[in-house]
Amino acid sequence: EATGEANLEASPQPKGRPEMKPLNKTAQAVFNKLFDGMTKVGDHRIVDAERGFMAAYLEIVGRERLGEHDVLIASIAHYYVQNSDLVQDPECTFLIGRVEPITCFPLSFYQGGVINQEAARIIDGSIQFKAKLQQEIATFCNSWLLNIKEQQDL
Repeated sequence: EATGEANLEASPQPKGRPEMKPLNKTAQAVFNKLFDGMTKVGDHRIVDAERGFMAAYLEIVGRERLGEHDVLIASIAHYYVQNSDLVQDPECTFLIGRVEPITCFPLSFYQGGVINQEAARIIDGSIQFKAKLQQEIATFCNSWLLNIKEQQDL
C-alpha cells in the first residue's frame, strides 16, 4: 500500500506522490456546522435531536504541530453502553487544516474495540499516512456526516 508524507498547505504535491483525501464540500459544510465555535482542546458538545437516532459526540481532542503551523484534531463518535462501558459505534478523528477555507482530513476509524484503523498520524511535525486506508476512511466519513445531518436535523 502506498504511504506518504503530506504537506497540507495550499501547494500541490508532486505527481506520483500519494495525497490525503479531505472531506468533500458537502461533508465539510456539515463538519463546520457541527464544530462551529469549537477552537481549543477540550471543547465538546453533544448533538442530539432526540429523534431515536444515536447522538453525535463532538470534541477537540488534540493540538499538533504540523510544519510551521498548529492544527487541531477533532473526534466525532456515536456511543452505546455495553456492560456499563461506553463503546464507539463508530468514532473517527480528523485533522482540521488551518488554511482558509477550513479543510478536514479524516485520520482514523474505531469501531467498539473490534476495528482500530489509524490511517494517519503526525510524527515530528509531518504527517505520515497510508493512502488507501485514509481514502477509504474519508469516503466513509463523507457518507456518515450526511447521515448525521439528516438524523440530527442540521
